[in-house]
Amino acid sequence: MNKSIGCIVLLFAALGLMAGCDRGEYGRMEERPGSVTLKIGVDVSDILSQTRADETSAAANDAEKMHTLRIIVVRPDGRVERVKYIRLDNPATLQAWKFDAIVSGETKRVYLIVNENTEKTEDGIVKKVVPYDFSKIKAGTVFPLNEMYALTFCVNSDTERLVGPLPMSDVHRVDIAPVVPDGTEREIECHLTVRRAAVKFTCYVTNESEKEFKAVGLEMEKMARYSYYLPRGFNDGYTVPSVDNNDYYKFRHTFAKAVVLAPKSPAEVDLLKEAGEPPIYLLEGKYVDKTEGKDETWNYKMALLLQRDEFGEKPWSTTFEYFPDLPELPRNTHVVVHATIQRDLEIKWEVHVHPYISVPLEPDFGL
Repeated sequence: MNKSIGCIVLLFAALGLMAGCDRGEYGRMEERPGSVTLKIGVDVSDILSQTRADETSAAANDAEKMHTLRIIVVRPDGRVERVKYIRLDNPATLQAWKFDAIVSGETKRVYLIVNENTEKTEDGIVKKVVPYDFSKIKAGTVFPLNEMYALTFCVNSDTERLVGPLPMSDVHRVDIAPVVPDGTEREIECHLTVRRAAVKFTCYVTNESEKEFKAVGLEMEKMARYSYYLPRGFNDGYTVPSVDNNDYYKFRHTFAKAVVLAPKSPAEVDLLKEAGEPPIYLLEGKYVDKTEGKDETWNYKMALLLQRDEFGEKPWSTTFEYFPDLPELPRNTHVVVHATIQRDLEIKWEVHVHPYISVPLEPDFGL
């Protein structure tokens, strides 16, 4: 006989609470609880795809999907109960695995590690984007909570962005009710989500002026160099590493090819798509720059790199202006920027951060 029983899944609000949480064990039974089969389904969080239909396609690209998945089940005493590493034949947003002989009557912590093998090249040296060997976490060993809690990854240059399968991670608490060890096979099924440890950027431009421009790149100020690998917080906010004030920097990107912005055109141009490039993925940030004597909070800036043949081949940056009321850039969000070059050559900006806020930028900002 095969019976199914339920379980309770809770996403950790803050990893900082894990070390001090209760053991999550159920009341004592007269005999030791039996074991169950735990089926874990993992789904890539769809936050990035919750955008207007005219801003992004419903299907994510392969960089936003799972290529590898590591599931780590940890018991209340901190011991690793089971580990499974899965290399997917085809990138996917959904994957499941069954663990048999899981002890019941406990609250488990389930860690999800996705795309751990993504590499980058620095100074001719190939290295992992997330500098950690997750394969050393074995069943029966103590889970390295402090190491994982402090684990960070970074971008080192002002032009570096996340390329390839995006690093993803998450932590969940799964409550498993005790079962009587009567020899009956019981299966628990739970559905968990995993978040991309990145912020996605796309940019659209409309040229209403009477002049033709070529967009050759873009710049964004106050981007974060460092990010925690595991999410640090959720509904009540989040934290970022405080390494030299996170060494916030101006990200500069030159397109693979110039994008022509035809004059007096009512149509929006997807800059990255027209340049033959994927979206830009950078690290989550939480920059705050408070102007002395004011209550306003100023955070992020963006500018376009434009070029006109009559002015020579050298491009110039449009005026940098702050995006007001854009307080945070949490992971797993999609920043969609709309820029309109108006007839008087002033640029009107608007930014949408899905699914959190939609912010019109006033006043208009000029070239």
